[in-house]
Amino acid sequence: MLVWAARMIAMKKAILSSEIGLRLRPSKFLWGWGWLFSMLVVFSLVYSLPLRWAALAVLVYMLVCVWQWRQLPATRWPWSVQSLRVDVFGQMALTDKRGQTWSFAVLPDSVVHPACIVLHLTALVPQENERVLVKTPSAPMTRLLRPKRLLILPDQADTQALQALRVWLKWGLRE
Repeated sequence: MLVWAARMIAMKKAILSSEIGLRLRPSKFLWGWGWLFSMLVVFSLVYSLPLRWAALAVLVYMLVCVWQWRQLPATRWPWSVQSLRVDVFGQMALTDKRGQTWSFAVLPDSVVHPACIVLHLTALVPQENERVLVKTPSAPMTRLLRPKRLLILPDQADTQALQALRVWLKWGLRE
C-alpha cells in the first residue's frame, strides 16, 4: 500500500502541453521613460531647492532609483531575473544573472494586463540541484536582494511566449 501511495505522489499529471519559456531582455521603453522621468525630477529638485538641499535630494533620489531598478528583469544586477519558465506540471522557475534557478509561486495580487504583467512572487526556493550554491555566509543578506515582484513589458520577451504566459497566468493557475 505504501509503495502504491509513493508512486501516485511521484506521478504528476501534466497540465500544459508544452513548457513555457521566456528569455527576458531589457525594456527600451521602460529605460527611456525612466531616464526622461529622472531628468525631470532632478531638474525640478535643482530648480526649486537651495543647492545643499538639492544635492541631498538628488543623492536620495539616486539611491531610491538604484534600489528600484535592481528589481527589473534582464539587467546586470547579479540577482536580476534573466529567464522565466513554466514546466508542463505548472511549476514556475526563474534563473538569475548568476545562473541559479529558483522555484516560486505567483501570489493572487499579481496583475495580468495586455500592456504588462506584474508578478508578485512568493519566497524564492532554490531548486534541488542549486541548494549547495545557496548556502553561503551571506545568505540572509541575499534574501533581501532577491526580487519580490517582476514587471514584464511586451518588448522584453518573444510575443508568443509572452502570450502563452499571459494565458497560463489568467486561466491555468485555477486548476
